Amino acid sequence: MKIEALLKRFTRKKSKQMAVFAVVQPDAIYFSSSESLALPEHYPLANNTWPNALVNALLTAGAKGLSVHVVLHAQLFQSYQIDKPSIPQQEWSSALPFLLKDLITEKSSDVIADAYPLDGGNKAQAYVINKKVVLEASSLLESMGCSLESVVPEQEVWGRNNGELKNYLLVQRSKGSHFKLEAFVNERCIFQRTLRGVVAPITGVASTALQLDGLALELQRSIDYLSSHFKGTSLHQLKVCCDEEEHAELVQALGERLSVKVAPLVEGAEHIVSGQVLAEKALFVPADAINFYQEHLKPKKELMTLSSITAVWGAVAVVMLCFFAWFQFQNIQYQQQLKQANQQNTQLTAQLGELKQKHAAHLPSAEKVAASARLKKEIESQQASLAAIGQYDASRQLGYSGVMDGLAKLSRRDISLSEIEINEATLDVKGMARDANVIPTWIAQFKDEVSLTGRSFEQLTIGRDEQDIVTFELKSKRGVEK
Repeated sequence: MKIEALLKRFTRKKSKQMAVFAVVQPDAIYFSSSESLALPEHYPLANNTWPNALVNALLTAGAKGLSVHVVLHAQLFQSYQIDKPSIPQQEWSSALPFLLKDLITEKSSDVIADAYPLDGGNKAQAYVINKKVVLEASSLLESMGCSLESVVPEQEVWGRNNGELKNYLLVQRSKGSHFKLEAFVNERCIFQRTLRGVVAPITGVASTALQLDGLALELQRSIDYLSSHFKGTSLHQLKVCCDEEEHAELVQALGERLSVKVAPLVEGAEHIVSGQVLAEKALFVPADAINFYQEHLKPKKELMTLSSITAVWGAVAVVMLCFFAWFQFQNIQYQQQLKQANQQNTQLTAQLGELKQKHAAHLPSAEKVAASARLKKEIESQQASLAAIGQYDASRQLGYSGVMDGLAKLSRRDISLSEIEINEATLDVKGMARDANVIPTWIAQFKDEVSLTGRSFEQLTIGRDEQDIVTFELKSKRGVEK
């Protein structure tokens, strides 16, 4: 086993941490609901910094061993729309603090920045926060047995989990802050504006037409600006999510005054708390969202501590002892097998000697070998003689008397035979005839005789001699002689 694997085994967490989402708003911190945790729905800031308030809320609830995801209100960071950096996007987070040095008041080394490109242009949306605040939150959470996992701007949350709606406008106000308008394209913020001239509340008892007209005027100006600068983007819906406002009244009033369709962000709820809405939506933030708590800020875990080294070496010693015992056991087994193999080899060697002696005793003498060779030759000679005898067919065994008898029976006054040649395969005859026409008739009569039937002739020669007598010569077909 490798040392790295042992280190990982002895230093990994014993149980998976439970995740909790904390939404920091101007008035309080709102938590995602959980059946297994007794966290409050919200915890007031009460003039505390949000890291201190967050830790106090967790301590009050007795929560430990949690993975905390934080969503920050827009007042706690800065956002800028800048020209898209001409460097690979994976290097933006390290380069942006220096690229934004002319826009921020802090030192580049004191801030954390990240950005994403905007669709359809050469712009990027950048977010900046003070590094000290994030590190403070991480340190405080670690001191109580929890871990900080992510710190995201609320714009990354508002655009998520809205069903099929990806492009829309949002007028939003959290308790203790100003109205603001944000535009989302493909679930990401491309425009944001704080409407400082409008004082809440503008609905209910304190409602006046002048205030609603002022809000509608500011919103319409921004809508016209977006229409002229983002011509390829459809932004025809305005969602409303404002704390301490009558949503039905606000939606109706804005719908009568604006050129876009107006609807509440959360249907069926009259009094909405933005922090609670964000806490529910935070569950759907993807891994590629803007995260101020970047990897290089997370504390590096000390793996090579004295206790871990001691444990590793102890484990190595145990493993080595186990291997030694195993090899020793195997060695004993192999020694026994070797001893048995040697004994078996001795026995087989002795048996081999005995078999060789028996084999030598059964070897034939030279005289017997020579006699066997002579007998084999004699047997081969006799077999050749038998084969030669077998070549004689039935016709030779019976003789040629039958053929001569058959020719005698076919004798005629008009045909005279002068020469007969017979063997086992052929029958050739020569003779004279009174007339040439009688010769084929005489040959056709061969089929009536048993000894002559079945013979085939290939040549019949008819002619005349010097005395003008008809002569003929009949030759049978030549086959391969046996």
